[in-house]
Amino acid sequence: MFWDKKIAQWVDEVRSKANLPARLVLWNGRQYDFGHFAAPRVTLKVNSAAALPLLLEPSLDNLGEAYVKGKIDIEGKLADIINIGYSLTRNTIKSSGKLTLARRYFTHSKSTDKKAIQYHYEVSNEFYKLWLDENMVYSCAYFENGGEDLATAQLKKIDHILTKIQLKENQTLLDIGCGWGALVLRAAQKFGARCVGVTLSQNQFDLATARVKAAGLEDRIVIRLQDYRDVEGQFD
Repeated sequence: MFWDKKIAQWVDEVRSKANLPARLVLWNGRQYDFGHFAAPRVTLKVNSAAALPLLLEPSLDNLGEAYVKGKIDIEGKLADIINIGYSLTRNTIKSSGKLTLARRYFTHSKSTDKKAIQYHYEVSNEFYKLWLDENMVYSCAYFENGGEDLATAQLKKIDHILTKIQLKENQTLLDIGCGWGALVLRAAQKFGARCVGVTLSQNQFDLATARVKAAGLEDRIVIRLQDYRDVEGQFD
C-alpha cells in the first residue's frame, strides 16, 4: 500500500537520526517503533488514514490538530509527548523542500496570523476577565512557594522575566504580542523602561491603550495595533 511504504520510509528516516522510545500503531494494527526499547514511553495511535498527511510533515501544531480532531490518540506522560513530538519534527527531512518551506511560511503570513489572533481574542475582554488575573496576563504564572494567589504569581512571573533580562531605566523594550499590556506597564512602572507593545487584537489594543493612559505612562509606553514584522527601530 502507498501509505504503508510512506510510513515505513518516515520511521526509517527518523530512526537513522534518533533513538526515540516511541511506538506508532496504525488503525490496521501495524506497529512501527522509532527506536530500540523494552517498552515505549509514548504510543501514538493513528485512528484513520486521514491523520497520515499531518504525521508525515510533523509539527507540534499538526500533532495537536490531529489529536483534537480525534484522528490520533497519544499515550504517555506530557513531558515525554512534548519531547518526542519535538524530536519527530526536528529529525524529519521535508521531502517537498522549498515548496514545504513556502507553505509553512504562508501559513504564518500577516493575513493568516491576523485572522488567527482575531478569532482567538476577539471574543470579548469581559470573557477573559472571568478567569484571568486582574492584570489579564495570559500565560503561565510563577508560583514561587505555592501559596500565592493568581495575581501575585503573575506579577512574580513578570518581575522574574524583567529582572532576568536585566532591564534598566530608560532602556527600550519591545513586547511582541503584548496582550492587555501587563508586562509593558510593569516594565515602565517598576523598572523605568520605555516600551512598545504590539498586538493584532483590536480588543487588546483598546484596553492596553486605556490602561497606559490611566496609569499616566503615555510618555513611556506606546501600544500599537501592528504586525511584529512591520516594527521598525532598535530596542535594548
